[in-house]
Amino acid sequence: MRGDGPPPAPTPFSITVSDPAFAAIIDPKTKPIELARGFGLNEGPVWFPDGKSGFVLVSGLLDNVIYKVTLAHKVSVFLERAGYTGNDPEHAGTQTRSGRSHVLLIGPSCTARDAQGRLLWCADNDRMVMRLEKDGTRTVLSAGYDGKQFNGPNDIAIARDGAIYLADNSFGLRDYGKNPDKQMSDGIYLIRGGKTIKLMDDKALGGIPNGIALSPDDKYLYLSVGFDLIRRYPVLADGTLGPGEPFTRGIGMGDGMKTDRAGNLYSTNGGGPGIVRVTAPSGKLLGTLNLPIYGGEPKRQICATNLAFGGADGRSLFITACDALYEVRLKVAAVNP
Repeated sequence: MRGDGPPPAPTPFSITVSDPAFAAIIDPKTKPIELARGFGLNEGPVWFPDGKSGFVLVSGLLDNVIYKVTLAHKVSVFLERAGYTGNDPEHAGTQTRSGRSHVLLIGPSCTARDAQGRLLWCADNDRMVMRLEKDGTRTVLSAGYDGKQFNGPNDIAIARDGAIYLADNSFGLRDYGKNPDKQMSDGIYLIRGGKTIKLMDDKALGGIPNGIALSPDDKYLYLSVGFDLIRRYPVLADGTLGPGEPFTRGIGMGDGMKTDRAGNLYSTNGGGPGIVRVTAPSGKLLGTLNLPIYGGEPKRQICATNLAFGGADGRSLFITACDALYEVRLKVAAVNP
């Protein structure tokens, strides 16, 4: 998928059914729709309704923009300089691999839409959580905690009252934790009413913060711990968290997550191969979506970094897959249309 060595063997898209209840969510014969490709590495995404249809916003991690992708497969730039607005890009960005290529992640990471229909996003290398106002101006919602800068806002979950839960990690820094400008530990934060509260650091969590999602009733917060564990925390009346507990273990976790109306948790595994895991509110694995693997040279990385629900009927699952953006149709509406 990425790095040196021969390319992997091509493998088609498949669905693994681990529990009969998965059949009520997706038809095992469903095939993905490739809406766009050529991103190199992407993140986000978020659905924006527009009349009788809508579009998907996708973060370009290599390109420092947020792209707009329509269901008619048209791609355009929605927001320039979305991850880094400084004037020294040679010393910004995080190193990684995309296929064989050595690249820098200088673009934004998370995207979300608030109750007023405004775009919120993680400006990783500016180390801020941002909001795009209706007039096109940008508002900094938070740049850090206790006088110190974030390391790299990576993903957010928005509660119904507008509170924002943030997973902050060192992916926004050159050389990660070795960067001399790393000002505090990675952690989970609550942004509400113009104030930022630290809920826990990476040591309390037990791993690097990354995936984050709220249950549909806002009673629980899900957090990924590494690439094989998701923990669940009760949300208290003041927005802080009670003692957490292991929720589920196994494949298909470690990166972006979302919950549907029934409380099922959809999680992604990050760098590849691309796996989307669906877990019932009980913690039981229902099944996985196994994204295709493209063989041959040059290597084209297909992964699963994040996902979003949308579509005019609420039955579309949009998956950012590094080089591609996929739409997978569900049998039920995962969000209110």
